[in-house]
Amino acid sequence: MILVTGATGNVGRPLVARLTAEGHKVRGLTRNPDRARLPDGALPVAADDLGAALDGASALFLNPAAFWNGAGELLRLAAERGVGRVVTLSSSAVVESSLPLDPRNPIAEHHRALEAEVEAVAATAGMGWTHVRPGMFATNTLTWADALRRDGVLRAAHARAQAAPIHEDDIADVAALALTGALGADGPTPVLTGPESLTQADQLRLIGEATGRDLRFDEIPHEEARAGMIAAGTPAEIADVLLDLAAASVDVPAQVSPGVEQLTGSPGRSFAQWARHHAEDFR
Repeated sequence: MILVTGATGNVGRPLVARLTAEGHKVRGLTRNPDRARLPDGALPVAADDLGAALDGASALFLNPAAFWNGAGELLRLAAERGVGRVVTLSSSAVVESSLPLDPRNPIAEHHRALEAEVEAVAATAGMGWTHVRPGMFATNTLTWADALRRDGVLRAAHARAQAAPIHEDDIADVAALALTGALGADGPTPVLTGPESLTQADQLRLIGEATGRDLRFDEIPHEEARAGMIAAGTPAEIADVLLDLAAASVDVPAQVSPGVEQLTGSPGRSFAQWARHHAEDFR
């Protein structure tokens, strides 16, 4: 039995689908089990009963978005109930130290702290562990969807900022291998990225091609973008991190990692593929 936290999220849902397709028993931790709509064969379980969710589980997928304030109780219960392996959805931010905002980057700090917490509990309880370290998720561009559906115009800063967005299915593929012990020894994965460096303008163009729509990038100043993100509910420190990352990567090709292919044996999915898979989100 494998327990997947964040089971209805961008990575959790394809991870559950892959594990069930391979014949594994899966529980999906969710706040609303009655509305979870998990793939056939997966059992939704309530997030407020961690003990029951972990009973009989051999492996745990830990999504930090579901435990932003700390996973101590979850890990304590996992150790008590004999969970044999923990796979953490971490971030490339923990090892990308060349950025001027590191180590004050709260995203990096959060994931570093979670990794350390997992390793400490695993060492005491004899659990195996893996940290999956993806870079920018292609799904981050779903934050553009409302504006693009409204009038086909993306108003954002730093159109020439570059990244190598990774398809969530590639992250799920690596996580599935880790959960089932196929990656071997404990440790972090290599940084995982998509197969090519693209500007934000490139990403918008590919979404336009996938949807058959004429989309336009209206580049706005950094501070205007910051104010808009905060007004929309993004914490100021997170808005600063994301915009500073974008500013630092203008006209700087993103590092492309071979990690996905090394671990899965298949090339990483392209952003163009991702855009086709999500075309309806932007129409």
